[in-house]
Amino acid sequence: MKILLLASLLAMPAFAAKVYQWRDADGRVFYSDQPAPGQNARERNIRVPSNTASPSQDQPVMVLYVSPECGQPCSDAVEMLDSRKINYELKNPSRSEPQMIEFINLVGSLSVRTPVLVMGKKVLSPWDKLIWSATLNKAGYPAQEKKNASQAK
Repeated sequence: MKILLLASLLAMPAFAAKVYQWRDADGRVFYSDQPAPGQNARERNIRVPSNTASPSQDQPVMVLYVSPECGQPCSDAVEMLDSRKINYELKNPSRSEPQMIEFINLVGSLSVRTPVLVMGKKVLSPWDKLIWSATLNKAGYPAQEKKNASQAK
């Protein structure tokens, strides 16, 4: 299935949606609720906040803007947020006129490339793993420590 599922996830209540991600021969990234036949699909969990969820006062609401042509940078941004267990809303401005208008109002131009992360009033763009990581650390979303077999006693 070559359907971009992200738009439908936005309308659902808060939960971790199971989504499959794969690339076609041209490197385009696709998402679906089922793995594509004959494709090497990765299982992803995308958390979608509900309108009733209230974030803590000191932590901003997160919105991650992605697009199908974004490729690896969008995948890396999703992975970074997921690995830190951050609750965020995923939006694809190329799939909805209201989201496109919202995106342009936030970043000031349609020429800005995704991924774009909105943390309250702060907008992170362009994708830079170190800058995004430092900004998330400062905002109170530290990276999860990975346990190494050599460190275990």
